[in-house]
Amino acid sequence: MNYRRGFLRIWIILSVLFAIGVAIVSYKEVSGEFEKASLDFSQVGILMLPVDCREARGKSGVDFEPPDRPWNAYAATPNCWYKLPDFRRLYPEYRDLSETALSDKLYDKAGIVRTPARPWRALGMALAIAFAVPLFVLIIGVALGWALSGFRTKPS
Repeated sequence: MNYRRGFLRIWIILSVLFAIGVAIVSYKEVSGEFEKASLDFSQVGILMLPVDCREARGKSGVDFEPPDRPWNAYAATPNCWYKLPDFRRLYPEYRDLSETALSDKLYDKAGIVRTPARPWRALGMALAIAFAVPLFVLIIGVALGWALSGFRTKPS
């Protein structure tokens, strides 16, 4: 009997099953990162500020964007979105804040975490796990097989 060939075949089958399992488990996270990265903000081209729609001032569609926009998918509550000049005009009480401070304050208040999308990092991590673990198991298996054979080489 050729144990090496049998164990190699078992390792290949288990490695493929492990890679499929990693793909199933990490699919939601990886696809979510790609979806987050695909949101196109190029049409806006200006800083947008979230405000709870219950506190909105002005007219919907004119002064602010209604909450049915795709970037609301990651917000804790539905927000109405103001372009910076419109927000400054309708909310004069915030005139003493810089753009960065104003943006940070309103995003924190809306509960929006502004972390950049890293889809390739999530995919790379899943691939590293899917391939590194079986490779590690192969190396350990080969080393154990060599050790159990008494450190012998094949007879010539």
